Amino acid sequence: MGNIIVTGAGSGLGRALTSGLVARGHRVAMMGRRYQKLQALEAEFGEAVTGIAVDLSHHEAVEMAFASAVEWGGLPDLVIHCAGVGEFGPIGVYTAAQVRRVVENNLISTILVAQQTVRLIGERGGVLANVLSSAAQVGKANESLYCASKWGMRGFLESLRAETKSSPLRLVNLYPSGIRSEFWDNSDHVDSSDFMTPEDAAEYMLDALAARSSCHVTDL
Repeated sequence: MGNIIVTGAGSGLGRALTSGLVARGHRVAMMGRRYQKLQALEAEFGEAVTGIAVDLSHHEAVEMAFASAVEWGGLPDLVIHCAGVGEFGPIGVYTAAQVRRVVENNLISTILVAQQTVRLIGERGGVLANVLSSAAQVGKANESLYCASKWGMRGFLESLRAETKSSPLRLVNLYPSGIRSEFWDNSDHVDSSDFMTPEDAAEYMLDALAARSSCHVTDL
């Protein structure tokens, strides 16, 4: 792997993945909504990274962000889509704005990032890795909206896997359970103090994403 795109790079798992990739000698185009956090990472990692502020739920914005990443570092060998949000609580409490926020930032962003990745490296080859969640595998109380968006992501990505079966593009779906980060700040239904750290989760993921000549991970 050489040039890499990481979305949601400003905090939590995305930040840990960026740090781990830089430590392994890669260059990372970091995408996120809050440019101040990306600027801080630019100051920390120097020329190994570039920050691109973008709302990944908008088609034109995704195209422009990927174009900027390619202009900076060339076509990516790996795209890790880590961006996402959560809204929690019992069914019946979600507002229309909350529903839109979760669906746009989780499901729609996954579709748009995947489409752009396929256009860029579908025929050339590389890896598209998506961070879903164990919430894409089982229903969870007080997480119905979050689970719905993650199950939608899984359905889309499994269909994409079927479509790209004969192409050199490799798809990897990552299903971490709870990760200790600010993601849980707006939730009171779980205690995240015993969850895995972003750094530990990132190391496991990066080890699994390392290419092998004879085999590769498809789900983790």
